[in-house]
Amino acid sequence: MIWQAYISPKFTFILWLGIRERLSTRDRLAFRQEKTSCSSCINISESAKHLFFDCPFSERVWSDIRKWLGINSHMSTILSAIKWLKKEKTGSSVQNKARLLALACTVYSLWRHRNEVIFEAKVPSTKGLVIFTKITVFGMLLFFFPQEIFAL
Repeated sequence: MIWQAYISPKFTFILWLGIRERLSTRDRLAFRQEKTSCSSCINISESAKHLFFDCPFSERVWSDIRKWLGINSHMSTILSAIKWLKKEKTGSSVQNKARLLALACTVYSLWRHRNEVIFEAKVPSTKGLVIFTKITVFGMLLFFFPQEIFAL
């Protein structure tokens, strides 16, 4: 379900690594370094689950994205989010595609943002990440499905 032509390969690859818990999060790299705390909230050890769903930073991002897409369900893992999307195919096909694309884009954006905070000393910004995700999702949908977008 995650390998779709309308989803950027870099989004899908990060999503796939996240599902398999193979991203190089700090808890997985602990043997190489001493610092394992989350780059956004500093207090908790950074695991994939924490980074993408439990961190207060990512919770704020997901809250905005869920509101934008009309999703009421709370997601706790990438796999549970994908299962929910498969089960809850409501609305038009472009809306379902937007939800899957938004999931992939948000996971990728959170990963990219985490790397920018660690390696480029950028300040965490939920607003910037949400805006980037919305623009990217809309742009990709407009590129791949212009007729369906204008029919909404």
